Amino acid sequence: MTRFALLCAGALALGFAAHAQPPEEPDGPRAAPLYLISELAETLGRAHAVRALCNGDQDGTWRNYMLNMMSYEAPSGPRRAALTEAFNRGYRSQSRETPNCNDASSRVEAGIAARGKELADTIARTYMD
Repeated sequence: MTRFALLCAGALALGFAAHAQPPEEPDGPRAAPLYLISELAETLGRAHAVRALCNGDQDGTWRNYMLNMMSYEAPSGPRRAALTEAFNRGYRSQSRETPNCNDASSRVEAGIAARGKELADTIARTYMD
């Protein structure tokens, strides 16, 4: 019983230590800075909010881009959690800014998509440096 308690305490201590550390930057080919991919994730969340508002939740265009990006940039771990939070933050923020689908919604989505393309191009260049 004492050995079990020590193992549990050790596991908890390791868990708390892991949460206290910032997300790790990947090495090698996954070198895109977290701040850039987080901004892209937030932008994708914004675009998804507008598209879902106008086309319904079944339109997963921007969510699918997000899932594809995460499969390369953050397949698991703290980076994935950070990107998920950024996407959700963008979605919530845009939902407050654009509460109804109207004539301007397609222009809003196009503007958000243009920003996303700029970010994606910047991220792509990090792999070429």
